[in-house]
Amino acid sequence: MAGGRYSYPKHVWSPSGGWWTQPTNWKANTAVAVGISATIVAAAWKYSAENEERHTRPKGWIPSQLWSKEFQDGEIYGKK
Repeated sequence: MAGGRYSYPKHVWSPSGGWWTQPTNWKANTAVAVGISATIVAAAWKYSAENEERHTRPKGWIPSQLWSKEFQDGEIYGKK
């Protein structure tokens, strides 16, 4: 009987649900976790993009030139 379930200690508690857990609402839980994570990443991205400042010209093209205000305005050396 390969891969079968085996006995486990009943007194052990696990925050993830223990052995062989398959919650019925795992899809909703995953959607909530992804939504919260995406909100945090979006807020950090927005804050970073608004406060980005370059003091010297980049040696080559960098992705932040697409959303950086100083490159869109034509000024590439940052605030003076």
